[in-house]
Amino acid sequence: MILVIIIVCIISTIISSSSSSEITNSTNLPQAIIIGVKKCGTRALLKFLSIHPAIAASSTEIHFFDSPKNFQLGLDWYRNQMPIVKNNQYLTIEKTPHYFIDRQTPARIFHLLPEVKLILILRDPIIRAISDYVQIKSRHEFYPTFDEFISMKNFTRWTPIKIGCYVIYLRRWLKYFPLERIHFVDGENLIQRPWQELEYVQQFLNISNHIQQEHFYFNSNKRGFPCVKQPNGCLGTSKGRQHPLISEKTREILKNLYSTCNQQFKQLAQINFSWL
Repeated sequence: MILVIIIVCIISTIISSSSSSEITNSTNLPQAIIIGVKKCGTRALLKFLSIHPAIAASSTEIHFFDSPKNFQLGLDWYRNQMPIVKNNQYLTIEKTPHYFIDRQTPARIFHLLPEVKLILILRDPIIRAISDYVQIKSRHEFYPTFDEFISMKNFTRWTPIKIGCYVIYLRRWLKYFPLERIHFVDGENLIQRPWQELEYVQQFLNISNHIQQEHFYFNSNKRGFPCVKQPNGCLGTSKGRQHPLISEKTREILKNLYSTCNQQFKQLAQINFSWL
């Protein structure tokens, strides 16, 4: 009888140990998603959040909800793309900035992850458009100047310009998610005072305020962009590219174009970023 009890105890210990190992090295569906906006600092935001001990951050853009090919692979496929949860990490987060402007994504996320928290980072749409242009231009040897694009008759149909009218896309999201489920990050302030924006995000995610000013420094070789104090703590060479000068005429055209969009977004999102 004693021998039987000992064997049972040993088996229970093995099973318990195995279960604990599985929990420690599992993958979870995300509890939070950075849904956009492209060229507003989504990559920087995720990198900064990844230093929090409670967060398991995806290292790549998953493109599950905005890709028909990926979406048909199902929720198990999506879960398997998530990072392995280690130690005391309990919050999984991914970022795919194209989610924000994709028509199908809000409904798909709502139906599969109705309780997920959404993070949206934004910048002055004029700066965002120029940054988008710089990235596109880097892939082409011969490309029109930014001013030349804005002088074209149908320039408002150009994707780098269309994205900047954020209110159009936010309306789609608010059909499915209440405003309190969406946290807005000021991309301009993230560059100047990243610890401040990270404090707000940590509050929204209901996690400890672990990420502080002491975790950052500013890299003079990358136009003064913030980096975290860890190996490979700065973003890659594609970040911090020099922006071209644009004419005052171009700037006035874009200011007038975005004026109404910004005011409507400010009212709808109930935020008051300085550039709005």
